Amino acid sequence: MPLALDKRFVLNILLSMGISLLLMGILLSGLVGSVHLDLLPKIKAVLHRTSLFLVGSYFIAGLVQAFFRAVRYRIILRASEKEVPGLFHLLLVSMSRNMFVDMLPARLGELSYVAMLNKGFTVRAEACLSSLSISFVFDLIALALLLGMLLIYQLIASELQPWLIGSLLLVVLVSGGLLVFLFPVLTFLGRRLERFSQDGQKLVGKLAGLVRETAAALQQVRASGIVVPLLALSLGVRFTKYLGLYLLFLGVVLPSFSTLVTSPASVLITLISAEAAASLPVPAFMSFGTYEAGGALTMIALGAEKVASGIILLVLHIWSQIIDYSLGITSLVLFFFVVSRKRSPAGAVRQTQPRRYIIAALLFLLAGIAFFAFQARKIMKMGSFSAPQPGISIPRGKVASAVPLLKNLHGFVVWSSNRFGNHDIVMLSLPEQKLSRLTTNPHTEYFPRISPEGTRIVFCRSQVPWVSQRNPVPWDVYMLDLKTGKEQLVVRNGNVPTWSEDGKKIRFQRGTNQFVEYDLITGKETVLLETGKQGFLSSSVSLGGPVFSDKRQETAVTLRGSKRATVVVDQGKHIRRVGDGCQLTWAPDSSYLYYVDHGGKMKNAFYKVDPDSLKRVRWFDSPTEYSHEYFPKVANTGNFLVYGASTGAHEHDRADYEIFLWRIGTPAGEAVRLSYHTGNDCWPDIYLRLNAQVRLQQSNK
Repeated sequence: MPLALDKRFVLNILLSMGISLLLMGILLSGLVGSVHLDLLPKIKAVLHRTSLFLVGSYFIAGLVQAFFRAVRYRIILRASEKEVPGLFHLLLVSMSRNMFVDMLPARLGELSYVAMLNKGFTVRAEACLSSLSISFVFDLIALALLLGMLLIYQLIASELQPWLIGSLLLVVLVSGGLLVFLFPVLTFLGRRLERFSQDGQKLVGKLAGLVRETAAALQQVRASGIVVPLLALSLGVRFTKYLGLYLLFLGVVLPSFSTLVTSPASVLITLISAEAAASLPVPAFMSFGTYEAGGALTMIALGAEKVASGIILLVLHIWSQIIDYSLGITSLVLFFFVVSRKRSPAGAVRQTQPRRYIIAALLFLLAGIAFFAFQARKIMKMGSFSAPQPGISIPRGKVASAVPLLKNLHGFVVWSSNRFGNHDIVMLSLPEQKLSRLTTNPHTEYFPRISPEGTRIVFCRSQVPWVSQRNPVPWDVYMLDLKTGKEQLVVRNGNVPTWSEDGKKIRFQRGTNQFVEYDLITGKETVLLETGKQGFLSSSVSLGGPVFSDKRQETAVTLRGSKRATVVVDQGKHIRRVGDGCQLTWAPDSSYLYYVDHGGKMKNAFYKVDPDSLKRVRWFDSPTEYSHEYFPKVANTGNFLVYGASTGAHEHDRADYEIFLWRIGTPAGEAVRLSYHTGNDCWPDIYLRLNAQVRLQQSNK
């Protein structure tokens, strides 16, 4: 093979990879944009439980459906064209066309079929349009036949549903109208346009020629006597399509919604409604939103629950798009190879590709990689689909109770641990080092915070069994009395709670953009901060872990979304930027701020910040192997810091973080390890009794 041809193949590979990655990035973007955060854990659970066997059945049905389409296209084209692409080539075009139809609204993706055949295999545009039109009409006729069969079945079974009659009549009317338009009307329209073109209007003349030639091609097909095979193939297309979708529907519904009615009639009308809504001229990528709306409204009308209907249609759409786009992208890549070989016969000497072609291919590749990576990162930031493994206990090193630092400490440390399954709140007493389990709920619990007097804690509990901490929405705030063990629901839809200085109020985050104060006595809620309201930042900015200082009347918060920073916000909503990083919070007496930022031995270190000048200094970075530090929390007494650290792994609720205690001001290497477990331990807090602290200070004098 000539060298120039080799270069062309390489360039086509790069171009194909770039286009494929861009399309997959668009798919991921559609998924992210369609999933509301409060539904994310439920959607994840349904996705995770979907039957892979039935997903595979949908994949096979997709291949069979594309094969039927390819055979049908070939039969239609042969009625008006002398040279027709091979069946394999038409199979590639069919699978690519299926992808583009889903991508663009109002079935504009159908034009990809015309473009690929015309540009790739030099099939006349008129023949492409006529074959596309006839295929569409026969698809509707086949749908009408399927609905008619279903109607007969319901009459026999005495389960006739009125909507089926209306749907059948509508499809018949549309099919009949299209047949009338394609044959007598289109021919008449071509003649009328031809008269206008005689007045010297070139554009109208070209349009008239296209309409006339398309009408002629349609007449040739009609005269070829291929109605029976076309009808049989169209029935095959429709049957395999809806059979695959029905099996996929069962794969989604049965593991998670076992009581939902899954009769073929109900599912079929749901699928048809979703498909019809996706075909509307609404500007939506890959029909996300329109597809779900059409199908869910039908399910609700048939008696299904609203939220379940939306989740089912979205998960069904996600799985179908993954399969359809995998087939479509593979076909598109193969199409480029086929076209390259077709245009470069063996032994032919080709010129080297122009530099701009090379640059365009490389730019497509780089853009595809960047866009796909960006969208994939957004998906990853939503958290994992399932809870991490609980891990095992590991041998302790030096007995912690023997460490002099701990002997004189009286109090306790609480944190979230998954050592019992989903995360629970655990407590370690000091100095006894006795570990006890405070919560046993099967749902996920994290972010415990101890009340100022040390008798209660507040924490977050997920609204479904597993929620990643990366999802800030589906949580509720609970309070636990440490003396009685009694739990109390404080607020719904709340996250990362903190206490007021007097212990009478709780502040928490709601959703991604509200910071709310809740009065424990009156039950009154007050919004302290809200992005997108009263000129305070944009609604695209998300809040992360806001903490209010009663002494300074300022909020320390991490901003995410369209603006990324750690900042301090005063009562006038004036913003002062601290830096990057996260987990910005106040010291117990508000004399300084501290937070996590890049730097140190393993990317992270703790920094101390002056609240007036915002000047920062590196405060703590462990010299040990556990130097990826997170979750810092200063004790109520102000001279101890409890934190979590891993040997390099980062994910908050999955990595093997261990809990450590450091006496502030001493060398970082003297921090004491408190936990010995390979599971995930995170978000510690510590309470020390003041009288014990006084004794410790006296003993150090």
